[in-house]
Amino acid sequence: MVRREYARPDTVLRIGHLALDTAARQVAIADEVVPLTPKEFALLELLARRAGELVTRSDIVEHCYDFAAEATSNVIDVYIGYLRKKLERPGKPRLIHTRRGQGYLLVSEA
Repeated sequence: MVRREYARPDTVLRIGHLALDTAARQVAIADEVVPLTPKEFALLELLARRAGELVTRSDIVEHCYDFAAEATSNVIDVYIGYLRKKLERPGKPRLIHTRRGQGYLLVSEA
């Protein structure tokens, strides 16, 4: 049993120049570590796991918030804004896209 090699699943999600390590709970943009709050990390992880898919506001509330009352205002918009400020780099493609009235997408335009 000791000699068996157990396959470790890859815990790093990569979207364009973004690398999100779910085990270490660490995010890097082009090898530069970006500090995120737990709420920002949870939101980004949800978007990364569903990269290329539309993630609705109700999906975000369900995944990232303990109760709906906290997320009924513009809290989601604020956290998306925080992520954009921390993740977007000049000369690099945008990662987080908004579909007005529908939700958000995490995609690399590269």
